[in-house]
Amino acid sequence: MDATECPARGRRTGTVSVDLSVNDEQYGYYRCDALIVATPSGSTAYNYAAGGPVVSPSARTMVITPVAPMAGIGRSVVLGTGDRGSLRIAPDSPPVDVDVDGTPSAELGPGRVLTVCLREDAGQVVRFSAGRHARRSQIKLSLLDLPMRRDQLLGLFPEHLRPPTTGPALEREDPW
Repeated sequence: MDATECPARGRRTGTVSVDLSVNDEQYGYYRCDALIVATPSGSTAYNYAAGGPVVSPSARTMVITPVAPMAGIGRSVVLGTGDRGSLRIAPDSPPVDVDVDGTPSAELGPGRVLTVCLREDAGQVVRFSAGRHARRSQIKLSLLDLPMRRDQLLGLFPEHLRPPTTGPALEREDPW
């Protein structure tokens, strides 16, 4: 899979029912509104919103996360570099729309299989500053719901964007 995230969902009517196999071993099944398969780069989008983990960009993994699970596997499954996941659309499932990075890609009917595996050479990412990337990600995620205190949040902002710590500004209401 070349994408950073690949949601598979019912045609906006009902739930999907999908059987998961990892390396040809039956793992279980999902009955949910949608399934998300994400790489570390895609793990902070729909995957995170659906309750999946934030995965470090240095990890060579992919994560499969159910959206609004009703039965079967209710949590994310993390697969490693050499793992191959097979998602077989169950006989009782409606057709499933597959989107790759937000672009409609395919429709799979009952019995069809979507195979996912991590491709090491799928893309090249250039980062000029790993620290800056990490701080930016922390800020974006902290504003959502990660448990951080105000002083921890303040430390994530560049010095020139922080509120003054002395002077008349302190007499006003807390800016945070």
